[in-house]
Amino acid sequence: MLDFIKRTGIGNRLRAGWRHEIDEAMKPLRKDLQKIALELEQLRTSLEDTAARADLGGQASSQLKLMLKLNEEQAELVESLPGLLDEGRVLAHVRNAIATAVMHSDPIDYIVVDRLLPDDVYDLLVKAIPPAVFFSQEDRIKQNITFPLTFAPALTMRVWNFMDDVVAGKGILPAALAKFHEPLQGHYDTIFGPEARERANRLPRRTSGGRLMLRRPGYHLAPHRDPKRSLVTCLMYLARPGDSEAHGTQIFRVPGEAEANCKQTYYPEANGQTCELAATVPFRPNTMLAFLNSRGAHGATIPNEAPADLERYSYQFYVAPEQEALHNLLRDLPKARRTMWQNKNRVVAAS
Repeated sequence: MLDFIKRTGIGNRLRAGWRHEIDEAMKPLRKDLQKIALELEQLRTSLEDTAARADLGGQASSQLKLMLKLNEEQAELVESLPGLLDEGRVLAHVRNAIATAVMHSDPIDYIVVDRLLPDDVYDLLVKAIPPAVFFSQEDRIKQNITFPLTFAPALTMRVWNFMDDVVAGKGILPAALAKFHEPLQGHYDTIFGPEARERANRLPRRTSGGRLMLRRPGYHLAPHRDPKRSLVTCLMYLARPGDSEAHGTQIFRVPGEAEANCKQTYYPEANGQTCELAATVPFRPNTMLAFLNSRGAHGATIPNEAPADLERYSYQFYVAPEQEALHNLLRDLPKARRTMWQNKNRVVAAS
């Protein structure tokens, strides 16, 4: 019998059949094991996140407690948001406010936009500013929240992500580019060269660096230009009832203008230039300062002598080309122009 099984290969066929049946029987089990493995991985990630938050100690505990409290207190307001945050109404208002703003050209190209948002939407933005514990804690004088928000009270998440994504991205960005179109042409000639102007006009642009800012007495930002990649800087003041108009944004004239010789934030005084205060934009509610990041400089100061409880809230972002498209354009520029986009440490090393 054994010889017969060996000679006919029946044994091999039986073993193959048994393996097939075992494989079929194991399929549901394998799926269950894969599901369990996935759930274990999700649990591990969740535990790591919990552990990371636990490491934050009191700050995380305070945030969680405040979130629960505010979510309960603001539940009715959160439910009313679809009616208040009507995209069509808000964007139409924003675009008209920017289009009708007066353009100034001395010492820089800038506009001050009054009533940037409908009044009810601005009031909502101010109400949705989260408690200070949700801001960065490394420096009490200078605190930020960056976007998109992923951990904040429900009202803050809904309202401020709408502001950063919809209002800034779909409303302010295209309106600002249209408003600054003419001065942008000269700026393109300076930083890319006249021969690259048309290509620069075709660069895809987006918002960049959006952040909600909290500043207190002792804050000082020396006269500077923003990173070279930024074409237009947009800064909205979030003054609350009773806030003073003092300590707005300072605009400086820089005699003997020179192009920034690096791609990072540029400080004219550190490069031997003089900065003369030309204007101060008041810190007024529902107002936005937008300026071309080309000539002059800007800064801000809240002196130590200001009231100890003074707080300045504002929202800022840049209008900038998409990174890859900008990189491709810079790669094709003559070497002399590419050098003006080098890292700051290379400038220092070469000097």
